[in-house]
Amino acid sequence: MVKRPVSVAISCWFLIIGSLSSLASAYLGRNDPAEVQYAILLASPGITLVAALAMLQRQRGARTVYLVWGVIDIALSLATVPLKMNVLSGALTFAVICAFLFSPKSNAWFSPRKAANDACMTPA
Repeated sequence: MVKRPVSVAISCWFLIIGSLSSLASAYLGRNDPAEVQYAILLASPGITLVAALAMLQRQRGARTVYLVWGVIDIALSLATVPLKMNVLSGALTFAVICAFLFSPKSNAWFSPRKAANDACMTPA
């Protein structure tokens, strides 16, 4: 059985803790009158949280969801944030996490073919 790479576990738990703290922050700031920004503020950590939990369960598509939503989120941030340099730290963090999630060890762990081979090798 292929063990979950440490980089995947650390990345997912980082995303889970960050998403939960972002959701708590959004809840505490819910009196903000900008509804569209508030919806995005709730959607982004929500999607990230669900994707991270799914990645811990070896759901291959969750990486793609995280990647696509991250690109959309960065694009929205670049379009709306007045100081573009403020987006840089989040974009770099996103790039590092994606590098971990799509590394060869992570690809082997998420591979359905590898998982099927593992299942065939387990004693009944």
